[in-house]
Amino acid sequence: MEHESSSSFQITHEKQLLQKQGYQVLKILGSGGFGNVYLVFKQDVGIVAAKVMKEKDFDFNEWKVGLKLGREGKNPFVLKYISTTINEEFAIIIMEYANMRSLQNLIDKKKVIPLGIVRVIMKQILEGLRLMHEKGLIHRDIKGDNILFHNPPGSEFVISKITDFGLVKVQKKAEQSTLVTAAGTAQWMAPEVLIENEEEEGDQKVTADEKIDIWSAGIILHQLVAQSYPFRQPTLPVIMRFMFNKKLTRPPSIQDNNLWDLINLNNKEIKTLLNMN
Repeated sequence: MEHESSSSFQITHEKQLLQKQGYQVLKILGSGGFGNVYLVFKQDVGIVAAKVMKEKDFDFNEWKVGLKLGREGKNPFVLKYISTTINEEFAIIIMEYANMRSLQNLIDKKKVIPLGIVRVIMKQILEGLRLMHEKGLIHRDIKGDNILFHNPPGSEFVISKITDFGLVKVQKKAEQSTLVTAAGTAQWMAPEVLIENEEEEGDQKVTADEKIDIWSAGIILHQLVAQSYPFRQPTLPVIMRFMFNKKLTRPPSIQDNNLWDLINLNNKEIKTLLNMN
């Protein structure tokens, strides 16, 4: 009861902070260890999301990356950060509002998704990653929970948006390998990060580049078309064995031979295709 009272007081206080900034608080969207996210409205920015957290929890790197990407107005596949306000107690990040649920919510339904829709989702994710990689940014935590869907008012289209830039690594030069730690979520983590870190027995830095995000996108593709991970169980020993064996088993749900051939392409075959005239 005491915890609920404290939480309620904090929400009330945060709403007052937002109102002082000129925002009308419409509803609370979510809560977590990071703080609370509210749906708010202001005349000059419209309907947006406001992420409110303790000042000590504010991640300047996440804000800097989000703002940098937000200035790229031509790419709608990355969630845009708009502004921030910081005082001695709280930090408020104003960001674009994605009005639908996450990709993970769709994956969790374990329903067969038409290939046309899969193609659209994956193209949008890869376009968002292309922007990040051109800017020398490695996301490092691409997964269903960090892809949000948005249906622009008055439109029949749904847009996929990459979000959560807290683990982004900035490369000194785009498309150049850099040192990274094993951050992210194991099920979507690339072999060069996960295996190297396990062999070094701890939080060691390994050399990697933007391709680790493409591996994560490939895991998402498998989840969309097979309703499962490419490994039997999402546990570290099983994932490691899958990576060492380098063998992908065809799920019964993938009936389309062309789709399976695409998913099962190995690096040598991909390089051959890319080098064809």
